[in-house]
Amino acid sequence: FARDPEPLAAGDTVDGWEVLHVPGHADGHLALLRDGVLIAGDALLASITPNVGLYPDSRPDPLADYLSSLELVERLSPRVAYGGHGVAIEDPAGRARELISHHHDRLEQTSAALGESPQTAYELSFALWPEELSTALRRFALAEARAHVEYLVHRDEAARSDRDGFVEYAAGT
Repeated sequence: FARDPEPLAAGDTVDGWEVLHVPGHADGHLALLRDGVLIAGDALLASITPNVGLYPDSRPDPLADYLSSLELVERLSPRVAYGGHGVAIEDPAGRARELISHHHDRLEQTSAALGESPQTAYELSFALWPEELSTALRRFALAEARAHVEYLVHRDEAARSDRDGFVEYAAGT
């Protein structure tokens, strides 16, 4: 417990640790870097892909944020990273490149799943993750589908429309 804590910001230092802003998995996600050691939290995990979802009141393009965060990790090239759970990541820059590639593949899948007929992000989530998912995992799939399709919308590679109170997406024009 700290009395009167002060918020940290990118560029601050704490006991020799540089504070980095690495949004994407979470809007305000911070990481710490010192002497080639990255405390990454859930921004970088060894064996799973952190969920990058678009949620109400979040930043408008979390996937772009996340890809920028991964590019930062790649540029900084720490010698080891410690994620929020799991084992140490011995090649953080390499892991960042793997995750960037994964999301580019998912963007291609998202683009391919969009057709001429508009569909909701919920419907799109079934095209991207057709397997039976628990309610909680479907919620993550929906949020991740939204993040990927909105990334495409922001780059004019998909179209968003509002019909009868439903947001729908179709292939870009």
